[in-house]
Amino acid sequence: MAARPAYRREPMKPTCIETYNPLLESNRKGYIYVKRTALCIFSTVAVLLAADLDRGRELYVEGKYAEAEAEFRAVLEDDAGNAAAQRYLGLALIEQDKVSDAAPFIKKAHELDASPENKLALARLLVEQKEYAKADEAIQDAAGEDLEYVRGLVHLNRRRYEEAARDLESFIEKNPDRRPYAHYYAGMAYNGLKRPDKMLTHFQHFIRMKPNAPEARKVRAILRTGH
Repeated sequence: MAARPAYRREPMKPTCIETYNPLLESNRKGYIYVKRTALCIFSTVAVLLAADLDRGRELYVEGKYAEAEAEFRAVLEDDAGNAAAQRYLGLALIEQDKVSDAAPFIKKAHELDASPENKLALARLLVEQKEYAKADEAIQDAAGEDLEYVRGLVHLNRRRYEEAARDLESFIEKNPDRRPYAHYYAGMAYNGLKRPDKMLTHFQHFIRMKPNAPEARKVRAILRTGH
């Protein structure tokens, strides 16, 4: 009769605890053991939450806002206190013109953590709500990768066209293909500055990047007439 193979212990993952249960019957060639999986489960959930959040951020940066929204909602189902997920979900909703839906998430993010990044998201929300004075105040302590873009929107809506153009141009230089609307708002700022050459250049970029935007018909009319 062929010898029965000995039980082979599986390699442990760093986050798992493996123990022997003395109540279980021992085998001649090894021990029957059980894995205590509680720590594995918790660590796996944490990794999955981080993965969902990171994936959501990638989708958000790529402009895939509906897909990003789904990722952030999945994170919040398991961790409602995740301020970053609250913030990004609100921002993804704003990009889909769902400002009223976005407001609770951005406000919750700021309530959980009044960080510079969450102040920036709050300023963006206030711009969309046409609360420009409050947005101006919130942007003072804000920080984040979209700072120049949001600050440019605040300047534009406060009719500080030179400052708006400067911030939006700087944002576009650093992120040339990321936000088509940066070109649209830069064009609006140059319109306020009576610089049709710069306005038309930015509008051309906007139409190239976002040909089906709601503003596209108006922009095309301006491009045809030159003013």
